[in-house]
Amino acid sequence: MSSITKIYFSPSGTTKQVVEQIASNFTQEKETYDLLNFDMEKEFADEDIAIVGMPVFAGRIPKSGRDRLSKLKGNNTPAIAVVNYGNAHVSDSLLELVELLRENNFNVIAAASTISHHSIFSGVAVGRPDESDIAKINEFSEKCMEKIESGKSLESEIPGNKPYTEYKQLPFVISCDDTSCSFCYDCVSICPEKAIPEDDPVDTDLDICSRCTACIHICPEGARSFTGEAFETKKPAFEEANSERKEPEFYL
Repeated sequence: MSSITKIYFSPSGTTKQVVEQIASNFTQEKETYDLLNFDMEKEFADEDIAIVGMPVFAGRIPKSGRDRLSKLKGNNTPAIAVVNYGNAHVSDSLLELVELLRENNFNVIAAASTISHHSIFSGVAVGRPDESDIAKINEFSEKCMEKIESGKSLESEIPGNKPYTEYKQLPFVISCDDTSCSFCYDCVSICPEKAIPEDDPVDTDLDICSRCTACIHICPEGARSFTGEAFETKKPAFEEANSERKEPEFYL
């Protein structure tokens, strides 16, 4: 009996939302591998169906997410590859995800790039995915079911280039307001880079921080945020440059 395996790296929760939406259209039993927490080797059976979601970080899938996904192996396991981005640029990310899954012996049967509220610049793609997005995602899910039943693999050409664009480290500062911090240590636990020290959760090692936003979005007090001149200067220009609505794209 096949099961639906939800696999995602979702620091802000939006990629998780898209994967969950796709999975909700399937009736099989479901299991979840959250790559913010799961960092182990795992092999999946040929009767499983994997829905794999990654956010887009400057045109790439996140390095930590890629490293953790690399430990998951298929056995010609059908997979749906999804990259989720904040209405800016997909660049090479979807091609990178599809190729990585294939290298790990997953049978990619479909792929998609979807749009969600930008995790860093709050004025971009506000309210997304919206009703229109969700309707398109549900229609794509139905087509994925048909594709799996047909036994066919992904036939569409995926946009992107190899070698992939180089990883970029954003210059933005993440700060924590120590007067608001409740010292719950949720940020310490969730940080995939271990950039927040256990003995001082107010601090962040910006040399290893990937600016993934997991610590910001998990903080119950709203104590953590992007600050500094580089961020404040970039924000209005980025939001204006990416104000025109982009639509999700699907590949079968």
